[in-house]
Amino acid sequence: MREPRYSILSDINDGIDRAKQGKLALYWQRNIEHEYRCKKVTPAEQQAYTDLQDILAAVPQWSDEEELRSGMEGIGGRVWFCYFWEEHDSMVQLTEDCSGKFTVAYVLDSDVTPEVRKAAALHAQQQLAECMQEWDVPLMKSAIPEKDKYEYLDEAASHLMQVLTDPESITG
Repeated sequence: MREPRYSILSDINDGIDRAKQGKLALYWQRNIEHEYRCKKVTPAEQQAYTDLQDILAAVPQWSDEEELRSGMEGIGGRVWFCYFWEEHDSMVQLTEDCSGKFTVAYVLDSDVTPEVRKAAALHAQQQLAECMQEWDVPLMKSAIPEKDKYEYLDEAASHLMQVLTDPESITG
């Protein structure tokens, strides 16, 4: 039996709808572009992709940070720290959900050189250190294990800081 062929048409059409509103953040633009370039596209997918590019050229779009903040506010949460690189597909973020639990997320682009990954991690550490000072949150010295959710801001921020110390261990 033949497997159904994956079509990115629905992803592109969703992107078109969001782009018309100015709400297609760079992360999603890159994701669609990557999927488009990695497969043999149909004429319908090609036309939709061209339409999407025309809209993106005409309508200013949300930044990744604006999209994250809107999404978190929509579920009653808060963004404490986030940074998205425009030069490559890397990001770090620390958020709080509506129940007061903290989550950290991080991706450093594996397609860039180790030097670029290290520079990105160092930059994020410096930005996070400044935020931790503003929050009056001390850096915990002991190793903080990776968890899905953290009870306290200092624990989540410390884990993120410790992860950024070894950027080559971050996959993505």
